[in-house]
Amino acid sequence: MYLDIIFKVLGGLGIFLYGMDNMSSGMQKLAGKKLKRFLAILTTNRVVAILMGMFVTMLVQSSSVSTVMTIGFVNASLLTLKQALGVIFGANIGTTITGWILVLNIGKYGLPIVGAAAIAHMFLKGDKAKTRALTIMGLGMIFLGLELMSSGLKPVRSMPEFVRLFHMFSADTYFGVLKAALVGAMVTAIVQSSSATLGITITLAVQGLITYETAVALVLGENVGTTITAILATLKANVNAKRAAYAHTIINTFGVIWVTAVFPFYLRFLALFSNPEANMTMAIATAHTTFNVVNVIMFTPFIGYLADFLCKVVKDDGKVSDRKTKIDELMLKTSGVVVEQTKVEVGNMGKMIQIMFDEVKNMYSNSKNLTDDKIKDLRKIEDDLDLYQKEITDANFVILNNKDINNSLRRDIRNNLIVSDEYETISDYLLRIANGLKKLHDNAVFLTENEIEVVMSLHEKTNDFFKHIDRGYQEKNPILIKECVVDAKEVTSLYKSAKKNYMDHGIKEAATTMTTTNFMDIINFYRRVGDHLTNIIEGYTDK
Repeated sequence: MYLDIIFKVLGGLGIFLYGMDNMSSGMQKLAGKKLKRFLAILTTNRVVAILMGMFVTMLVQSSSVSTVMTIGFVNASLLTLKQALGVIFGANIGTTITGWILVLNIGKYGLPIVGAAAIAHMFLKGDKAKTRALTIMGLGMIFLGLELMSSGLKPVRSMPEFVRLFHMFSADTYFGVLKAALVGAMVTAIVQSSSATLGITITLAVQGLITYETAVALVLGENVGTTITAILATLKANVNAKRAAYAHTIINTFGVIWVTAVFPFYLRFLALFSNPEANMTMAIATAHTTFNVVNVIMFTPFIGYLADFLCKVVKDDGKVSDRKTKIDELMLKTSGVVVEQTKVEVGNMGKMIQIMFDEVKNMYSNSKNLTDDKIKDLRKIEDDLDLYQKEITDANFVILNNKDINNSLRRDIRNNLIVSDEYETISDYLLRIANGLKKLHDNAVFLTENEIEVVMSLHEKTNDFFKHIDRGYQEKNPILIKECVVDAKEVTSLYKSAKKNYMDHGIKEAATTMTTTNFMDIINFYRRVGDHLTNIIEGYTDK
């Protein structure tokens, strides 16, 4: 008897949790790159931030994921503290959608949903179709798990020892409410999923093992327990990210404090919207949503004050991040967000390379630009690009090692890695060109007008080649990139022509060893830049 109960409850809980994880990860994959775009439209308007937080959380089906992702954006300075608070408020409301999914009460259809989705997953072809099937299978597993738990707990209602155990957490007094809320908070903190503990709470209430009042008190505590995920995520984060996580805990904790203080009146207020005797699941889902909506309405006018308070209480630690990119390790749980942010960072690398092209061009046109400071500036850009490339590679390889990512995302990661790697190498050669020109200048050796004409034509053609490649990458246009093969051929042709002409005629014009060597090095460096741009074309062509 007892083994049967344990097996059903344990099996049902495992299937339920796995279903929640499957549905959440499936929704994240489907939302993918849209997540960052949604948060990118945030302004200082707190209402917009709240709506975006709601929408993103409803998409990924996890307030923990959206909150940690938001804190990651704060840690990377992509969001301000006030914007993050708005998103967190919205996430608290968005997570209540799980309760309303459970209101559907289609437990008996959970198994056929799982079966149909599993069969579809086996025979469907495209990544998106397979991900949709997995998401639906996760939904089916949620209902199947709840059905198994509910079935397993049925006999417990007639067992006096279990009834006495559950009555220990009855919310029939003020301290009983606090005790139940504390249990809800502790369980949620352990499993790190308010959706999971909400499902368990609903199952216990439907089977009559706990009262509706106790279920509501447990739900209150679950809202506090879920904030532990964000706190843990900020252990190595910057001070602003810590403030956002603390705000999440403060808001939910104060919400629970004021609701427990007026708990009987709160229950009467809930009675205006739902009746536990008619539909227990809907009544609990209503309580969950009502708490978060009311809490957000109460605290929204004070977002600015809360942010200022946290800035005063949680002092700056004086640490300055040495990271160049805004890719934060807290984002790694949301692959699509990292891929989108990587694209932005590679775009920044492109802008920095264009600055190097422009500075080198200025060195040809005016020798006054061949100063130690200019070379130092170019070296600083090249050093920064080294760090950009390292940070991009480190983050994207973490995601690339995730077997669950789809082929489309894998292709985007591959493109990002190829382009960032080649861009970093191109900056090395541009710096070498500048150093070569500086060496000639320092030794009072100057290129002839013919030589300047040759290297300028190579410079312009190579720069055009780079611009076309960069535009194709930014626009995600592989056709445009592949068409750059024409630029590649022109750069190679110019290089070969310059080399032949110089070998045939240039050396005869009383050229010194220094001018010969440096001139040949410079045109060779342009050829190498062209080779690395060609590598990008080949990277796209190989698919």
